[in-house]
Amino acid sequence: MIDIILFHLNQPWIRFIKTIYLNFKLLPWNIAVKLPIYLYGPVNLYWLKGKIEIKSNKIYRGMIKLGRNYEYFNGSDGSSFIYMSPKSTIIFNGPCAIGNNYKIRVETNAILEFGEYTFFGSSIKFICTDKIKIGHYTRCAYESQIIDTNSHFVYNEKNNKVARKKGSIEIGDFNWIGNRTTITKGTKTKEGTIVCANSTLNKDFTKLEENHQMLGGIPAKLITSGLKRIFSTKIDKQIEQYFSSNKDEEFYTIKTPFIDNYNDIIYWFKKIM
Repeated sequence: MIDIILFHLNQPWIRFIKTIYLNFKLLPWNIAVKLPIYLYGPVNLYWLKGKIEIKSNKIYRGMIKLGRNYEYFNGSDGSSFIYMSPKSTIIFNGPCAIGNNYKIRVETNAILEFGEYTFFGSSIKFICTDKIKIGHYTRCAYESQIIDTNSHFVYNEKNNKVARKKGSIEIGDFNWIGNRTTITKGTKTKEGTIVCANSTLNKDFTKLEENHQMLGGIPAKLITSGLKRIFSTKIDKQIEQYFSSNKDEEFYTIKTPFIDNYNDIIYWFKKIM
C-alpha cells in the first residue's frame, strides 16, 4: 500500500485548469463535461484551433491520459506541448496513454488518429501535416517520433523532379515499436509488426507477403517474420518462472498450440491508468 501511495505521489500532478480548458475548447460540450482527457505535468497549449473527436461506445473521465510517467526512463523536463492549427483533428478511438515530455503538433486539415488502448512512452513526438493513423493496441516506446512530412521540398537535379514533402502514415494493430524509432511519411505496417529500437521506417511494408514482421535498421528492412509479442500475463509469468528455474536454458518451448490473451492488454492498461 505504501509503495502504491509513493508511486502516485511521484507522478506528475494533474493540471486541473488546463485539463478543463482543453476538454471544453476542443470537444463538444456534452462530451467535455465528462472530462475524458486528463493533462499531467507541465504542458504548453498552443493555438488550439482544431478539434478532438472521441469515437468510443463508452466515454468516461480520464480515459485518455497525457503526461504521466509510466516507464521511468525520463524525468519531466517541462517540454510537453499540444499545437493544433485551424481545421486540424485528433481522433481517439478509445483509451490512450501518452508519457511525459510529449509533443503533439497537428497542422491545418491534418488528422492524427489513435486506436483504442494505445500506449506511448515518454518524449514521444507526433508531427502531423497530412494523416497519421495508429492501430488498436499498439505500443511505442520512449523517445520515438512519428512525422509525416519532410518539412521542405527537395529538388532532384538528375531528373528535374520534386517529390511531395508530406504523405500519410498507417501503423497496424498490435504493433510493438522500439525506443528511438523514427517513422516517416509513406510508412505502412501490418498487424503484429515488431520494430527494433533506433530504426527508421519510410516505406510500405504491407506489400510484403510475410506476416508478423520484425523490422529494423536505417532505413528499416525486413529482418525476419513469424514473431509475435506475447501479451498474455499468464503465459508471460510461466516463461519468466521457467527461465528463473533454468539458468542455462536459452529458449522456452511452448508445447501446446499458442493462443494469446489479448484481453490482458486491457487489464494491463487499466492497471497503469
